Amino acid sequence: MGVWKSQVSFRVSEELRAEMTQFAESEKRSLGNLGAILLEWSFERLKAAGSTHELFVGSIRKLNEISRDMRLKSG
Repeated sequence: MGVWKSQVSFRVSEELRAEMTQFAESEKRSLGNLGAILLEWSFERLKAAGSTHELFVGSIRKLNEISRDMRLKSG
């Protein structure tokens, strides 16, 4: 039976599109496939965080913790 798919459009800068296209090619994927993977992955994280604010604040907190842990290990 297969999975039903729906087309979605986004406006992005030409630079981002070019960079994503280049990355997709290096992964031997199409731009559409890479976009679908990124959208699904990021939406799962957004749902887990509960809001875009929490998603971004949580990411910053996590990066700060990783940075702190690395400083402690090296110092």
